[in-house]
Amino acid sequence: MSSKVPPLTLPLRIAMIGSGAVSRHHFPAFRDRPGVIRLSAICEKNPQAASAFAAQFPYPVPIFGELDDLLEKAKVDAALVVLPHNLHFPVASKLVGEGIPVLVEKPLACSLEETRALKRLSSETGVPVVAGQMLRFANDVIWLKEWVSKDAGNFGALRTFDIQSWQNILAYVNSSGGLKHWLLDGKAAGGGVVVSLAVHQLDLIRFITGDDFVEATAWGRFDSPFRNGAESCALALLKMTKGACGVLHSTYIGPRVPYCEALTMFGENGTIIQHADDIGQYRGVFQYASATNKPTQEWNDQHEGFQTVPKSSKHQDSNNPFTNQLVHFAEALTQGKPFHNTVFEKLQYFGVHRRDLRESRIRAAVPGRQRMNPQ
Repeated sequence: MSSKVPPLTLPLRIAMIGSGAVSRHHFPAFRDRPGVIRLSAICEKNPQAASAFAAQFPYPVPIFGELDDLLEKAKVDAALVVLPHNLHFPVASKLVGEGIPVLVEKPLACSLEETRALKRLSSETGVPVVAGQMLRFANDVIWLKEWVSKDAGNFGALRTFDIQSWQNILAYVNSSGGLKHWLLDGKAAGGGVVVSLAVHQLDLIRFITGDDFVEATAWGRFDSPFRNGAESCALALLKMTKGACGVLHSTYIGPRVPYCEALTMFGENGTIIQHADDIGQYRGVFQYASATNKPTQEWNDQHEGFQTVPKSSKHQDSNNPFTNQLVHFAEALTQGKPFHNTVFEKLQYFGVHRRDLRESRIRAAVPGRQRMNPQ
């Protein structure tokens, strides 16, 4: 979409709404690209957390406890929303209503209805609403997208895929809020492992292939310490617009996990994998192979040709996808570049993957035995 916001200049003055765990991932962007983005204000109800974050900068960063005060007193061009998921919609709506473009950390909202409302508001005001999916800005992911799109002989149409998203949630929450952490609460998080973890890999498939999800059938469990409809694990069968089908296996309750993420994509002519090599590795490096120039004739042919995706990019000067994401957001607002992953693009995807989980809450049964099916 094109922005109807008045012309803006670099460095873009960004207000950060929230200063919790995710905010630390955005700090390098402000530190390393001061000519492009500047942290102009923080809105945070925890003054200690806000002060600690602001103290890292060589210039004073105003801190506000209430969003209305920030809007009245701070000079900002755009906002970065890094709050618990259930606050994304009301805060983003307030900012857009005031004419301030927003980059909202995933998920954009907690329901299809909220996403539709943000779309209407963005359309009516011309104010951009962008969903944060930082892996789109990883150099190896951009390289793969170009490899897939520049020649159908490389990969071709996606046929099947497999996603694994695994963590033991206690490894995260025990150092940040314990069992009272909002990620364990379906009302605050908007769901469980799918919306908080698996969403990254689901979006990667969309971004790399240019395809989207149209149908899903899912089953899940709702084990402790999760509450209020947050699924602890889920298995989903997914179908995409061009006929590709795949499987998602996600869990937040693995007693021990060998790695956290893995991805396999089989196309008409090529294969993309991201498999960990060592126990404890979060995710592996991307590798790719194509059969176009060497059809499989012998048994060993099917295993040949895999290469590691380059980590450098001719389009980006940072290896940090969070930095690249914020820089792109700023350049889109100031230089007219197209935005990535706006609310208009996000709507179809959100409607499919959230529909399963909403149905699971409607069909409340014995915890751990609900079936999650779209209607």
